[in-house]
Amino acid sequence: MKRVLVCLVLCVGVLGLSMQTVGITAIVEHPALDAVRDGVIDVLEENGFKHGENIVIDFQNAQGSVSTAVTIAKQFVSTNVAVMVGIATPSAQALVNASKTIPIVFSAVTDPVSASLVPAFGKNPGNVVGISDMTPVKTQLQLLTLTLPDVETVGIIYNSGEANSVTIREFAKEACDALGLKLIDITGSTTVEMVASLNAQIKDVDAIYIGTDNTAASSIESISKVALREKIAIVAADIDIARSGGLIGFGFNYYQVGRATGELVVEILKGTPPSELETKILGQDSLILFVNTDIADEIGVEIPQSVLDLANLIVTDGVETER
Repeated sequence: MKRVLVCLVLCVGVLGLSMQTVGITAIVEHPALDAVRDGVIDVLEENGFKHGENIVIDFQNAQGSVSTAVTIAKQFVSTNVAVMVGIATPSAQALVNASKTIPIVFSAVTDPVSASLVPAFGKNPGNVVGISDMTPVKTQLQLLTLTLPDVETVGIIYNSGEANSVTIREFAKEACDALGLKLIDITGSTTVEMVASLNAQIKDVDAIYIGTDNTAASSIESISKVALREKIAIVAADIDIARSGGLIGFGFNYYQVGRATGELVVEILKGTPPSELETKILGQDSLILFVNTDIADEIGVEIPQSVLDLANLIVTDGVETER
């Protein structure tokens, strides 16, 4: 019996050593980034890569800390994982700085070129490829003006320490200039700072715009309380942010972003090098329009029928309906 047990232990050990590990890391926990992770894992499973059976999926969350993201990246490298997946810009940057050889797939990164993850969209030399969630900022602000034609001043809430958010802010400034709107920066690196800035400036804005900022996403419940109290509309580039208190959301389905990311990971696990895969932005068909008529009633806004007709998701009497 003892000999049998020893053999079993040795066999398990060998099997364990033979399993490839996919290291997944996200900068913070919120619904959009969680949906990306779930999309990646689902695609892996659908393609025969199942955690505990033939691969190990090591997911670690940096809880909003860049230094923790760096530590996680170094840990992945030290354990020689087969593929590293970085969800959101800070986590992806930590992985890229940690290894020039292990395949890296980034996801939910707004501007991977400015973030120095890849030289350009398309195929690139090296070990990095991924999916961008570059959002249609001008279209979102046009939706705002279509819904709220009297708006003159828009407050953009973001963390100036997030490279993706700085890019979105630049696009928002260009769009506001073109639309004749004044843009006011409302910034903070933590929930406390962000809400304090909002409270200090809420009287100066007619509406609030939130891009794909991870700090704002993590703070949305507190942000929406302030906005509702002052009867100010929130327009968001992230449907999950909009679901937590926004009037309108127009953005990607982040589960689909995760699925597209997972397809890249599968190709790499099957032997395709990252240099033969393309970094890309998801197509327009992955965008969703969300409208909350309950919020509209609460803040005294009448949403035009033309906007309602375009909506994919409408919340009425507390129930979200897909169209």
